[in-house]
Amino acid sequence: MDEITAGRARAWIGTHRPQVALALVASVFTALQLALTAGIGLGWDESVYISQVARGIPAAEYTAPRARGVQLLVAPVAAFTPSVSAIRVYLSLLSGVALFLAYLPWIRLRTAAVAPLAAALFAGLWLSLLYANAAMPNMWVAYSGVAGVGLACLAETRFKPRAATAGVVAAFAAASLLRPMDATWLALPLLAYGIARRRPRLPLATAAGLAIGWGQWLAEALWTFGGPLARLHAAGAENATGPHFSLPDHLRALNGPLLCRFGADCGGVPLTQAAWFAAVPVLAALGVAAARRRAVAAALACGLSLAFSYLFTVGYAAPRFLLPAYALLALPVAAGVVRLCRRRVTAVLAVIGLLGYFAVQARTLAVHGGDVRAARAAAPAVAARLKRAGLRRPCFLYGRDAVQIGYLTGCAAHGVYRHYGGTVSVPSSITAALGRREWVGVLATSRRAPAPFLTSWTPLDLG
Repeated sequence: MDEITAGRARAWIGTHRPQVALALVASVFTALQLALTAGIGLGWDESVYISQVARGIPAAEYTAPRARGVQLLVAPVAAFTPSVSAIRVYLSLLSGVALFLAYLPWIRLRTAAVAPLAAALFAGLWLSLLYANAAMPNMWVAYSGVAGVGLACLAETRFKPRAATAGVVAAFAAASLLRPMDATWLALPLLAYGIARRRPRLPLATAAGLAIGWGQWLAEALWTFGGPLARLHAAGAENATGPHFSLPDHLRALNGPLLCRFGADCGGVPLTQAAWFAAVPVLAALGVAAARRRAVAAALACGLSLAFSYLFTVGYAAPRFLLPAYALLALPVAAGVVRLCRRRVTAVLAVIGLLGYFAVQARTLAVHGGDVRAARAAAPAVAARLKRAGLRRPCFLYGRDAVQIGYLTGCAAHGVYRHYGGTVSVPSSITAALGRREWVGVLATSRRAPAPFLTSWTPLDLG
């Protein structure tokens, strides 16, 4: 590289420093996923989502609360191969790109120093690293929400308002295809602001994006679930929706388990995790006051709206539910940290706090990520033993982890959490599979007494 070219490169980097910093954060984010989480096996929900489009895999039972966005996300790879490794690598790469694109509009909103730091704060969260390459909707709703709110604020400026408005439609369409209700809660502050200020472009663009996901959801409700009201009722019953206060459960689940429900031991409140959780509202308030920018306040309002929906309308906790809120709240928090760094004394405290935050997240990922990896390693081992024992297609598996093992073996499956047909009668799904003359297996743990209808079946020790 000659001196002139090198000088131009240095000049370009100097004028695009925030973009370069954001790209570096996204690259490190992807590299950490590939190194730490790409080898983790599929969870129950992932197996359901991917099986809808995976080549050669029977589609698992699809329940009312789910939406179709995740299938569209994984289809470019899953339609060609059901390989878990291939899907993980693909999602790791896509997740890094999505992180970069989500926070990129915020650089144009005169928050140049804030956007890369906010992306780093969100990407450094142990949950983000664990779920970034997962076939689950929450991280992708987070990316869509950050991009949508940023583009909505950008559309109010003189910088390419038409392109920004089209981006708002696309971002909220993606979010609503992934989780229509989450997208709606995220959009409520934007809709309210646009209506109150009599600026029709913003609420119309946001509503247009929401209409795409909700339209698909309504069509499927009519076609498959007996209508919108029946689907809402079924989804609410499955997800324990209604007036609740689940903040204590979310606090206890800050360092796991991934689902604080079904009798899971969620433990006490982890003090180190609770420390950064408690610092979020303080730093966010400082960031809004210091930045004095409408965009930062919008990120705070939309993040709190989503958090409100899970803390007050869902009766249990799963840490991933709050990922979109964390992604948006990272922006005012980063603005607060930047404000603290303007003075030497508070800058030292801010740096110490950031180092402590990342250290806590790394430790939690090492511990809990290892537990998840170990727990999910059982399914491939069982699938391999079943194949060696003579499993043949068409086949049907019933029981706990049946959905994951069914995906790996190419069998249809019905998963259950608590029991295995503990009456004398055979469950209807098994009866139907036997009627189709399929190879049928019921998966039970050694800690449970077999259901009465299994006493005449051939037992097989799967280790």
